[in-house]
Amino acid sequence: MFSGNQDARRAEALEDCNVLGIPAETLPPAQDQDGIWKQNLPALEAFLDVATQFNRFGLADGRTRTTGLDYGNARAAWDLAGVDVTPSLFGQIQMIEHAAVAEWNRK
Repeated sequence: MFSGNQDARRAEALEDCNVLGIPAETLPPAQDQDGIWKQNLPALEAFLDVATQFNRFGLADGRTRTTGLDYGNARAAWDLAGVDVTPSLFGQIQMIEHAAVAEWNRK
């Protein structure tokens, strides 16, 4: 998903533009690096494995607030996915979690 040949990804993006009717010149220029640094990929993948396990509640005005991951449910999901969550990996996941919660609650 996040790794692979830069030329192949560019070709896929151009094909997507063609299918969707988006002018190819609107694509950003190709870059020499991936959008996700390789050392961050395990944390991102582990975070995405549990992206449905957030605690949320509704406000009277119809908005919602996210408080963070339900770690019990997240642990079950990681176990089922075969992810070995080390203390170091967990710290990286929490950094992503905190940024996601801040973004979701920004209003």
